Amino acid sequence: MSAHARTRRGVRVSASTAPVAAAAAAALLLINTGTAQAAAVWDGDATHGTGVFGSVECDSPGSLVTAAQTDGHGTVFRYTKAVGVYRCESRGIDVGGSRYTFANDHTYWLGWEQKFSVVPGSGSDFVPWQWKSYPNSSQNYPLLMTVGSGVLKLVYVAPGASWKTIWSTPVTAFDWNQVALGIHTSDSASDGWVELYYNGVQQKFTDGTTRAEGRTWDSANEPKWGAYDRDNTTTEIVNRVDSLKVGTAYGDVD
Repeated sequence: MSAHARTRRGVRVSASTAPVAAAAAAALLLINTGTAQAAAVWDGDATHGTGVFGSVECDSPGSLVTAAQTDGHGTVFRYTKAVGVYRCESRGIDVGGSRYTFANDHTYWLGWEQKFSVVPGSGSDFVPWQWKSYPNSSQNYPLLMTVGSGVLKLVYVAPGASWKTIWSTPVTAFDWNQVALGIHTSDSASDGWVELYYNGVQQKFTDGTTRAEGRTWDSANEPKWGAYDRDNTTTEIVNRVDSLKVGTAYGDVD
């Protein structure tokens, strides 16, 4: 064989075409590993203002504003759920001036940091984040977080409003904590899944796995951040949220 040619798996490749073949092989490897499909979807940094959200649901006298911090976090979103009302939340995200449409059979990663002004005691809690269905047919919210009794929980809500806590950790007021949540959307309980990183560490769920399966899509879904107190309106709740991002891989939001 000539010094300017070689055989690769039975195919004779000339030296002039070898770099092209190598580049093609590298591209194929990227596609097969999923790297080529990772993409940042949304930068929800508070310096861009509340227009980064699809809409805001914050009953007066509550408010959603951007607020400068003195703890190194710069400008953040401050959700204030007032006494006497149930919620102060943002709903959905705005990308390029239009409300972003999440889709079934896709993988999304959501990243943010949160700090609560209050952690309710025994017998009370509030919701700082929801994966909300619009309109819901079987699941009002397939996934949500709750804060109460000194604990932050991630809850999976199956069709029929069957609640199951799939992860929990202690939480205290006025501490920043980082969340990165991966959701593969599916209206099939065997195909949908969720993964969680907390303060940069991948978490295990109550069954010992790092990926919890379940039905994660119902008609249409959007993320909601803020404070929703479904049972008790007697307490003012302030939830500060920073570094909001959405992407298609963990590396987009960590």
